[in-house]
Amino acid sequence: MDQPDLFMRFVSALAIGLLVGMQREYSQGGRKERLFAGVRTFPLLSLCGAAGALLNELTGSPWPLVAVTLGASGLIVQAYAAHTRTGTLGATTEVAAMLTLLCGALCYYELYALAGAVGVAMTALLTLKVEMHGFVKRLDREDLYALLKFAVITAIVLPVLPNRDFGPEPLNVLNPYRIWLMVVFVSGLSFLGYALVKALGPGRGLLWNGFLGGLVSSTAVTVSLSERSREDPALAAPAALAIAVSWATMF
Repeated sequence: MDQPDLFMRFVSALAIGLLVGMQREYSQGGRKERLFAGVRTFPLLSLCGAAGALLNELTGSPWPLVAVTLGASGLIVQAYAAHTRTGTLGATTEVAAMLTLLCGALCYYELYALAGAVGVAMTALLTLKVEMHGFVKRLDREDLYALLKFAVITAIVLPVLPNRDFGPEPLNVLNPYRIWLMVVFVSGLSFLGYALVKALGPGRGLLWNGFLGGLVSSTAVTVSLSERSREDPALAAPAALAIAVSWATMF
């Protein structure tokens, strides 16, 4: 086994553990209550995951990593039980600890991009706790309905459509999957515009929607914002300006 390559796998696991551990340690601030894992424990967990994966390869058996995972799970469950006895509910740190261990195993199998993406996403979710809770509290039924519509056309309808052309040559240009991809794209721009308007207001929100959408398709932006302005006439002027911005961006 190449030693520098092996070293790289463990260093990557260590880096992810340090990233998450520093965030958990920083989140404590000056509070007296201590988390069971911090800037030292998280790197150790990620190294345990990498070591378990290494033992898997050396022994030709999956049981070493399973044993490491079960042992860490026992410690995490014990920590959660002790945490709940204080009257505080929540398992964020415990779940992050288990995910960090698995990221260490991913690093050993040289899935660096995936492990890094999971580690960064996990750290972002842990860091943006206040902002995410505040965002959810500001949602109303209309917001959830808009999100549900976009999720349905993207995650339910799109995967079941056939990705092949229909019709005789040379008119075989009707591909249901690609046609619905355009529907998804227009709906995605509409949803993006809705979210930006909620976050930044009609003026700036739609301008950003026009600029970002114009990088890909000013036609789709025009269709999307035209529908929005018809549903809400108060948005007609900022929508027209955003459409012009999308045309300029595409040009």
